[in-house]
Amino acid sequence: MNTPRAHARSLRGAAVGVSSAAMTTGAHAAAGGGIPHGPALVAAVLVCVVAGALASRVPSQSSRGRFAAIVTALCAAQLCGHLVLVVAGHHPGSAGGWGMAAAHLGAALALGAGIAAAESLYTVCVSVLCWLRLFALRYLRVPSPVVRPTIDSVLRQPISVTGWGMRAPPARMATG
Repeated sequence: MNTPRAHARSLRGAAVGVSSAAMTTGAHAAAGGGIPHGPALVAAVLVCVVAGALASRVPSQSSRGRFAAIVTALCAAQLCGHLVLVVAGHHPGSAGGWGMAAAHLGAALALGAGIAAAESLYTVCVSVLCWLRLFALRYLRVPSPVVRPTIDSVLRQPISVTGWGMRAPPARMATG
């Protein structure tokens, strides 16, 4: 069913995937590893897209559950993306230490709060717009077509009768 909440979850997954890919590659570049390229970049982005897809499948009814799912997906995507870049050899010798981990966690918390707020606002706004559309369409209905009386155009007598009757061959020829 395509409800505003289900559509918002899809947008949540897209936001998680895109932002985690941007954070992973940005942190990699900021740590001195340069901008990843080639197969390492494709693998890191693929990991982030999978994390976003998994985040979109988590049904969360409460705002705390939604926030926790988003932050968990962001942290997992960054960690897996970091590991992919380390295995691919595109990461500098020092992995960044606790400072980089704290920066990633802070970024995940800030982005998680932003994505959760955007998802909630999207759901509310779309729901309100759907209700407003129902009331707006009530007054914009096309009037039903006017039924006009039909005129009977059939002739009452197709042949004028002059007293001779219908035209036909003479009676003696018909029996002959």
